Amino acid sequence: MVTAPAAPTTRSVEAVPRETRTRLRGVDVARGLAVVGMLFVDNRGNEAITRQLVHEDWNGLHFADLVFPVFLLIVGVSIPFSTRAQRPRAVLWRVAKLAALGFVIVTAKYGWGTVGVGVLGHIAGAYLLCWLLLRLPQRLQLPVAVGLLTAIGVLLLRVPVPGAGRVALDHDVSWASWLDQTVGLSFGAESPHSYLPSALTVFVGVLAGRVLRAHPGREALPRLAWPGVGLVGAGLLLATVLPLNKQIWTPSYVLVTGGIGLLVLATTHWLVDVRGVRRPVRPAEVLGLNAIVAFAVSELLFRAVLSHGVQPAVVGWLSGALAPVAAAYLYPAATVAVVWAVCALLARRGIVVRI
Repeated sequence: MVTAPAAPTTRSVEAVPRETRTRLRGVDVARGLAVVGMLFVDNRGNEAITRQLVHEDWNGLHFADLVFPVFLLIVGVSIPFSTRAQRPRAVLWRVAKLAALGFVIVTAKYGWGTVGVGVLGHIAGAYLLCWLLLRLPQRLQLPVAVGLLTAIGVLLLRVPVPGAGRVALDHDVSWASWLDQTVGLSFGAESPHSYLPSALTVFVGVLAGRVLRAHPGREALPRLAWPGVGLVGAGLLLATVLPLNKQIWTPSYVLVTGGIGLLVLATTHWLVDVRGVRRPVRPAEVLGLNAIVAFAVSELLFRAVLSHGVQPAVVGWLSGALAPVAAAYLYPAATVAVVWAVCALLARRGIVVRI
């Protein structure tokens, strides 16, 4: 005799394992602080601003050179918590959307015919390469990442640049510029040569995300802070032979900025998730929740539309009414306020835009 299956009881439904985790707000705050840094660096009023908010011309490290690596590290932190990152089709779709939006923003800023996908294309490339690394068995991922970073260092230090016949780390002659020119793009920090080393920055974030997933709370702090100190030390030691260089994204730059990113993450995790500080860091959290909106508004409104007429007029007026140094800081502070207002409106409506 065939009988109908019994209806599931409440107990049987609840018996299905279901993972529940509290959102780590410290990660959003760290991302938001990176957004604030980006807005000050990209929208500075004039040259009276501190040199620390201007990218280093070549070798060296300013505060401005830390902002993007910290953001990339936070991209990696989110991967262990994301079910989407486990689905190849979803990953490829995300990469395509980032590249497409990057192309739109670059075109809006520089006009039709401009080739490149800018910062968002850089994120897409680094994310994809890191995701490919994560397809390896977990026990092999760290050794392969170390091997790749070592290989990049050996290439830069020991192998002559094609066409030059010599080892070089110059503006015009390097493996980085050779690769970009080979694929038909101009050399720059966001060009394809930087995708692989910056993918290793994302991978450092993945390792941090695994720590936070396995040990949320106070136990995570030494597991983030001590590796951060170690990476900074190793990077500074390597910098004696291979300079810190954001344009090339040298291995020493990967290590130092990755270590600093871990220290930033450890600090925000301790402050927000362990100590429970909320109100003072809420503005940064709001920006971090909708970081892609913050970036798009900054690029399209302030850098594509207002930078050619409005910004010079406003900065000139502020310089005359106050002082050039005041204008240098007040204008980017105003951009932060506008971008925050947009993100706050979204937060109040419970809208989080993700790509």
